[in-house]
Amino acid sequence: MTHGLFATLYGTNAPFALIDSREWRDYVNGHWFGSTNMPLSRLTATITRLIPDRSFPIHFLDWQNKASAVAIERLNSLGYHNMTIHPTAAPVRFGAGFVKGEYVWSKAFGEVVAHTADLPEVTPAEYIESWQDALLFDVRPTAEYQLFTLPNSQSLPNSLLLANADALRNSGKMALLHCAGRTRSIIGACTLKAAGYDGPYAVFRGGTQAWQLDGHTREHNAARLFASDHEDSATAERFMQRWHISFSRLTPAHLADFVAANSTALRFDVSDDAATGQEMEQGIIKISGTNLIQQTDRSIARYHVPVILFDHGSGSRAAFAAYWLGAMGFDVSVVYLDAPLAVAPAKPRAALSSPAQRQAIELKADQHLLLYDFRPSAAFRGGHIAGSHWKNISKMADMAPDRSAILVICSDLATGIEIADLLTRQGWQIDGFYVWQDSDFDPAMLETGGPDNPCDESSLFAGRHHGVLQDARDYLAWEEELPAEIDQPLHQQWVKRLTSAPAS
Repeated sequence: MTHGLFATLYGTNAPFALIDSREWRDYVNGHWFGSTNMPLSRLTATITRLIPDRSFPIHFLDWQNKASAVAIERLNSLGYHNMTIHPTAAPVRFGAGFVKGEYVWSKAFGEVVAHTADLPEVTPAEYIESWQDALLFDVRPTAEYQLFTLPNSQSLPNSLLLANADALRNSGKMALLHCAGRTRSIIGACTLKAAGYDGPYAVFRGGTQAWQLDGHTREHNAARLFASDHEDSATAERFMQRWHISFSRLTPAHLADFVAANSTALRFDVSDDAATGQEMEQGIIKISGTNLIQQTDRSIARYHVPVILFDHGSGSRAAFAAYWLGAMGFDVSVVYLDAPLAVAPAKPRAALSSPAQRQAIELKADQHLLLYDFRPSAAFRGGHIAGSHWKNISKMADMAPDRSAILVICSDLATGIEIADLLTRQGWQIDGFYVWQDSDFDPAMLETGGPDNPCDESSLFAGRHHGVLQDARDYLAWEEELPAEIDQPLHQQWVKRLTSAPAS
């Protein structure tokens, strides 16, 4: 049985990945802690990006259905030859390593931090009564701050706390750190504590969700930026020395040789808080350090593999991310770059779209050919051909093939080819496929709307940022309960790391 599998694998200190190929909704509604979601509908693109080495040790969770069997077959065809299959099932209740939710690894870690750190906290009611002269700081990336925040809050991303510690101290005021909920504000406050910050600070308990639950209104489109990315690296370097984080400097001329010498390491450029996973030169991924910590399951996916963080600024971003990834159990080092990385050359894409092809699609629709649209459900809702049907490859695995031929609509050529191949193996007749291009259609020609609660999206606590107060309450309660539900050996390791003392 799968109970304890992750803890056992993690305890060997050998590299591995634990893969769950169910669709996102099913995964979020219940999964084994530490597993990485790689849905069958995006399996090839996801695993070749996150685990390009076909010999890497992969442990696959087999839910003993047709979709899992198809995923296993696909991984074998891609050449992943070091794979162990683990038959699994959902237990009767949550806990003992079976959890629900998104980004549970980092969320659980944040709650362990919260339970360990004994941080000062201020509730919304206490803020209104006693702390209105304090400074509010939203520690999420600035783009998230601009969507919604607390009234009068300033943007100060966690990744820039070290670079702005002196400015915070010089303000002479209490710094109240907040996010949308709990995790990131707790991480921010603990960053100040780990840096030996001696000014007054506290966590605004529950963030914007608690503010709404108390009947208050959030602010939208705020533009108050406190953070300044000072180029003086002394503060970040002192922090890394304090916590034994290895760092070095590198010139662009030596980058290729450095990457070749560290080919097995995961490499991220965390110099830009707005980055979302763009590929840079030498295969380095550019991503916000804050989001890298928040979404380790989507960005790292492998355990006991070295992680290298590149930073061409003050080093504050890399030092912050390295400290927290290290506390989670990753082996992290920092490299200062003298200049920004170049964007990787765009990969050539086959162009199948043309006005003639669009007209052919419309003709086939008129002829009542079955049009199956395999794009993400959000794209389908935004606009689709009249009469087309939204489909997901995982959910078609157990379906009997239709006697009529179908035309596959997809987002890109590689996905279309893979879907057509998988369906053909199941006995479906494929008439062809069309790579969607918005420019092919007058929006007035398209229908909007789509499937309710589709399997490629999560509906868990979905309304918490949109005024659904019960979702906000349930989300905050879910976060606080996580430490009791994860694998206890890992919980104990986290506590041990978090209570360790810095270098003298």
